[in-house]
Amino acid sequence: MKWTTANLKSPNYTENHEIYVGTKTGTFKKLLPAYEDKPFKQSNLQDLNELDKDSHITSLSFANANKSEILIGRGKSTAQVHSVRTGHTQYTIDFEESPIVGLARYDNCVVAGFGNGHIRSVAINDDGDIDEEQPKLLLDKVGDDMSRLRQCPSDRNIVAVGGKGRQNNLKIFDMAAGGKQLFTSKNLPNDYLQLEVPIWDCDVGFFDSPHTLATCSRYGYVRLYDTRKQRRPVQCYATEDQMSFTTLAANGNYIYTGTTMGALKAFDIRRMKTFVHTYKGFTGGISDLHLDASGKYLASACLDRYVRVHNVDSCVMLYQCYVKSKATRVLLRESMENPNAAEDGEEIEGENGGKSNGKNKKKANKTQGGNVSEDEEYENMFDNMQTICDNGNDAQDDEDNSDDDNGDGAGDSSNEEEPEEKQKSSKAGSKRKAKGNAIKNKKKKN
Repeated sequence: MKWTTANLKSPNYTENHEIYVGTKTGTFKKLLPAYEDKPFKQSNLQDLNELDKDSHITSLSFANANKSEILIGRGKSTAQVHSVRTGHTQYTIDFEESPIVGLARYDNCVVAGFGNGHIRSVAINDDGDIDEEQPKLLLDKVGDDMSRLRQCPSDRNIVAVGGKGRQNNLKIFDMAAGGKQLFTSKNLPNDYLQLEVPIWDCDVGFFDSPHTLATCSRYGYVRLYDTRKQRRPVQCYATEDQMSFTTLAANGNYIYTGTTMGALKAFDIRRMKTFVHTYKGFTGGISDLHLDASGKYLASACLDRYVRVHNVDSCVMLYQCYVKSKATRVLLRESMENPNAAEDGEEIEGENGGKSNGKNKKKANKTQGGNVSEDEEYENMFDNMQTICDNGNDAQDDEDNSDDDNGDGAGDSSNEEEPEEKQKSSKAGSKRKAKGNAIKNKKKKN
């Protein structure tokens, strides 16, 4: 698909996906690319009157394994739990700190990471309120500048954090064990000038195992860690081409990373000397990436106000939609409902009392207005069209013949039915004809 700024959907994109988008203005939207009539229709799931300058969305994540709830983190201290089934916010949690950089949930506890480096965990009861009987957990010695908190999909009580600076390097915690620190990374050796290599782990991503994860940095490196082997990275990609990585998504043997310059790259962890795929179509910095359950489709949120879906194998852009605000976070899930089922199953009554399904709706609407088929309409249209003469001489001859008839008195009855203007023109023509005949007779006598 060629690069363009228009809304596009490839005919090869037939997956029944739901896309949830968080923006810089705080709006939370839902897209249904599988909707045939309106694949770019956007549904606002957030009341716009409740937004303020600190309502920008900083975190989006699924709250459970079946992806029926979404955790929404913002630039302020409150987090929301959104229900996918009802389309409304179930409850709101106040953590008393901001901004929120990551949210996770295990059992009945919600974990939040903040930009000041703190991690909080609170227990939620059935009513959506904080359970005061359960002890609250606060980890205040994680660091002082946290960039992202991520939850392990295979072991949901494990979270990983990363930030800017040596004291905010990659760390892994077990929240079910009281916030026990399971792993902390170690920086690479000093460079040839014996200077410390700068660290900024702006995003973290788990693979299928809680022991394998990757980080990317604004300083232009992508690192792969195996907590069972060593504290230092086992694979590393570094570049001096001013590539500043902002976000990543990991699956299988591949790491997908986005940059501030609108470049989306894929790396193979078995050989990370260079990237193996490049995905095109971006005109702004990439703020977030998310893979579907199959790992074949990659959704991206971009600061150029577009949300895109790419095929990870063919690198083809399958879907592009303009969301009117700078997209900061994106989620992609498989929909359990068919958005076209309402139209396909819609029934209308015919004149004979029978019923037809939605596929024959257009045909029924045409026949209801007078029982006129499409062919008959065309025939009547051509019959009522005005006849145009191709030869000007034929038109003049017809005019002369009509003048002769009028001169003999045979056209009196027809003239009564004609309009007044046409009668005046025909009388003037007959006078001219009679005057011409008189002149000819006079010449013959002479």
